[in-house]
Amino acid sequence: MKKLLSITFIIIFSLSIYSQRNPNSEYWINFVYQPQKGMIEEFEKAVAEKTQKYNNSTENAIFAFQVMTGSSSGAYQRWVVRKDVSYFEQDSSDELKYWNENVDPYIANKSGQRIWQRYIGASHGWEDVNGGPMKYYSQQVMVVKRGKNGDFMTPQRRLTQLFSEIEYTGNRAVFRLVQGGNNQTFMIMSGFNTHDRSTNSSNLSDGISWEDAYNEKFGENAWSEDWTARNEAIETWGSNVSKMQFRPDLSSQL
Repeated sequence: MKKLLSITFIIIFSLSIYSQRNPNSEYWINFVYQPQKGMIEEFEKAVAEKTQKYNNSTENAIFAFQVMTGSSSGAYQRWVVRKDVSYFEQDSSDELKYWNENVDPYIANKSGQRIWQRYIGASHGWEDVNGGPMKYYSQQVMVVKRGKNGDFMTPQRRLTQLFSEIEYTGNRAVFRLVQGGNNQTFMIMSGFNTHDRSTNSSNLSDGISWEDAYNEKFGENAWSEDWTARNEAIETWGSNVSKMQFRPDLSSQL
């Protein structure tokens, strides 16, 4: 009986791991670092040197950002973007050894690796695989109640469909954490080069709001019903929306 239970557990565990690494999914990997007090200059110099040495091509590129607002203000985020499952088969032991010896001594706190899956069908304006990072990004993180993912995702996907139809020039992406924390954690990100959001445009007629267009496309009161269900699906909100700034000097030079 114990042997049967052990085999069953192994099968379930293996299926769980596989489900978190879907071969058709797009993965984004990030790390968050807080340098030791008084060692920011040393930390940045070490990061720049490591990036130049190990992350100098499109295949191994890393992009760095600095958090400007919120509870993590001053922290650094490093992102590996648009990867499939083959990325996780690579041997990065030399790179990790270099980091631990040359960068880690300047770090006070770190998150560890976090793997996110981007929901392509719930993202808009993120299709250009050759496009570089924008100057700024906003991030909002929330934990969704188990069994309520559908309620949370319905307006995300519908908004993406609407944005495509009205040719909205802004962007928005939805991610779910698959490893490195609670896998009910979702994140919404938007990039922008200017704080004047009025530069984003669409083909909506004057006087027609997103809500009006949404209801016309998905049914009367769809906006109110979908977003109410979405809000009720959220178990906990993360910190307030935070803003981060792209740091090209700490990123891959492509």
